[in-house]
Amino acid sequence: MSYKILFIIPEQYRPSSRIRVYNLLDGLKKHGVESEVVKFPSGLANKLPLFWRCKDFDAVYLQKRLLKPRDVFLLRRSAAYLIFDFDDAIYCDHTSTKIDKTSNLYNKFKSIVSKADLIVAGNNILKKAASEFNDNIEIVPSAVSAQDAPQKNYSIQNRKTIIGWVGSSFNLQYLDLLSPVLKKLSEKHHIQLRIICDKGLEMDGVDVKFVPWSVETQEREIAKFDIGVMPLDDSLHTSGKCGYKALQYMAAAVPAVVSDVGINSDIVQHGKLGCAAKNVGDFYAALEQLIASPEERRRRGKASRLAVSERYSVEAVSRILASILRKNIA
Repeated sequence: MSYKILFIIPEQYRPSSRIRVYNLLDGLKKHGVESEVVKFPSGLANKLPLFWRCKDFDAVYLQKRLLKPRDVFLLRRSAAYLIFDFDDAIYCDHTSTKIDKTSNLYNKFKSIVSKADLIVAGNNILKKAASEFNDNIEIVPSAVSAQDAPQKNYSIQNRKTIIGWVGSSFNLQYLDLLSPVLKKLSEKHHIQLRIICDKGLEMDGVDVKFVPWSVETQEREIAKFDIGVMPLDDSLHTSGKCGYKALQYMAAAVPAVVSDVGINSDIVQHGKLGCAAKNVGDFYAALEQLIASPEERRRRGKASRLAVSERYSVEAVSRILASILRKNIA
């Protein structure tokens, strides 16, 4: 039996919409889920036709968009089955040290989570936040393209060990946390920090190369890294992240060194596939170990690629999500 799902996304080019919706559509279709994707419009005159169209689908899948109470009410009345998906701590702002249950943000989160038939959360931490208002919650990790993604060519040795980072300019603040570590490593080893982003970042005493980000080239550029890094501060907001950077590195067979925040240590399986650093000292030790041992980088990189293919690939996650949709909608 096939199902028709209307995916409603916040923005067409938002990374989470690409990762958790667009990248999964072909896989879902193979498993009997027909999909249509629309952007949530502004203005009641534009919203009403969308709400009316919801009646033509077996389920409506709202992805990471917090709505006004009026819109939640209308969407709930229009959808035969309502699903809400989120992959970030969207119930608090980036600077929150604790959840403010009186905030407009939190009340919007409560409104949609309590009204949905099914919640799809990116990890256990997000599931816990939603469980206060809904008992029907499934965990679906963010997926990376693994089957056709370029892999690190370990027969080629770079003149300098390339420590790489990929992300948006907003998150460069986290990369800057590694400035003292990378400066100290640069004094002992031939390294280069390679940044794939919409803008660059300078670090005193560190050889930095900026590579402009594009969806067409990012996978190929990541495969040129020797080591991938994902530093974060330990906050309420960052603890909800789904480790997508680490998964990108691992899909390219590049070992990852990440901050031990949220689910990161589960993804990299600390000590087996990559390293989860509790502080800058741990980052230094982990990076120095991998810089000194190309063979260890190769071993962990290859094992990382296999783990991602089995658990976090587009193919694997599409299969998981299709199974969840069939079970719940039926």
